[in-house]
Amino acid sequence: MALDPAIPPERIGDTGVLRWPGTWRVYVATRSEEIRAEAERALTMRDEAGQLVSVGEGIGTHLARAETYARSRHGIRRWLTGQAVEGAWSNVNSATVMLYGVLPTAELCGRAPEVAAIGRAYLPGDDPRLVHLQARLAVGDLGEGDRPLMQSVLRAAYTAQAMETGRVRSFRNLLLGGVVMLTLIVLGVVVIGAIWPNVIPMCGDRSMIRTQGLMPAQICPTGGLEPGHGDVPLVALIGMLGAALATAASLSTRSELSTRYSLAVVQNLLKAPAGVATAVLGLLILNSGFVPGFAGLGSQPAILVWAMAFGYGQQVVTRFVDQRADHLLSAASPLTTAGGTRNG
Repeated sequence: MALDPAIPPERIGDTGVLRWPGTWRVYVATRSEEIRAEAERALTMRDEAGQLVSVGEGIGTHLARAETYARSRHGIRRWLTGQAVEGAWSNVNSATVMLYGVLPTAELCGRAPEVAAIGRAYLPGDDPRLVHLQARLAVGDLGEGDRPLMQSVLRAAYTAQAMETGRVRSFRNLLLGGVVMLTLIVLGVVVIGAIWPNVIPMCGDRSMIRTQGLMPAQICPTGGLEPGHGDVPLVALIGMLGAALATAASLSTRSELSTRYSLAVVQNLLKAPAGVATAVLGLLILNSGFVPGFAGLGSQPAILVWAMAFGYGQQVVTRFVDQRADHLLSAASPLTTAGGTRNG
């Protein structure tokens, strides 16, 4: 029987389908086709298929909505709010839960371990529904009466997954806001330093290390003896270089988890303006005489090396952001559960 006779069946290979970029669209379209085929097969195998027409129509409606989200173009607002991705996956998950309502009893019992695995991935280990299902699975006495229990575990697991991915999306948007705000701030600092170089002096004071007055009192990042218009922009560029080196080093130890949203790009974007900020502030602190025992910056290479070191040192600040991101991604990924069970 057709699950959505009012909607022409479309396949992934058809012209005009999945025209917009995004791998999640491929996953949604593929999973929708799989659920549709399974539901149609299950309904033809059930003796009481005529009594499950409404369930079949409900599955078809959810799949049609999911495919609409996957095939439509969405603007920046829906991308920020996650309406497209969450709308598609929530309908796919609802259709999956309804699918377990029409599966033949034998196939339903065979899929009980899969349901338990999904539950362990997203639910606390002491969740009563999950505990009950695992107990029934251990006894090996599953039957038609366990159908509502399996659907309940699936529904709860998908709800928990949506909440965790929502936290990841909110943190991504927060990071994007932080990147924009910090970029505007450091851009303002660079512009001010380029127009009025004396306002943000980057020159090193080497009066403490000069001998018999043979050396000038200061040296600037561009090589001049007086603050120049290119001092702050050059320090900002070197700070970004240091941040880029830190980013490259972190890529070797970072593992991308299986979630609906990725934070890696936004995390790396944050490091660039952070590197500029730490480079400029670091040189200001060194030149202020605030650091006890520091003899001053005696050469242009020394100034640039310190700027790169401070740019690299932004990792000390941004690592807290990275730790928070890793925690959220771990909670939203089914691949990071310790021992296959969440502890809450």
